[in-house]
Amino acid sequence: MIEELYYYNSEPLQLSYRNTYTPPEQVEIVLQIENDFNSGMLSADQMRWIVLNARFGSFTVMKIIDNLMFNNKIKVNPITLDDRTFKKKPKPFDL
Repeated sequence: MIEELYYYNSEPLQLSYRNTYTPPEQVEIVLQIENDFNSGMLSADQMRWIVLNARFGSFTVMKIIDNLMFNNKIKVNPITLDDRTFKKKPKPFDL
């Protein structure tokens, strides 16, 4: 299976725990991932690559997937290929 890489400044994303991104670049990457998802430019293969390889932005991708599952827009998690979420569904009294 060929993996689709996700690029920032013409380079694949660095690891989330060992990267050289400055804080403004980190914010820009998170916004770029959210904008690409909203415009349909972020594929399931790219999301899988970001999360499974622990790339920077994996938390953002997991948050997007959880929101889709909580809103019943998707029933199957594209990363785990089942109905598990990354965090539990918020209850009415959770902050």
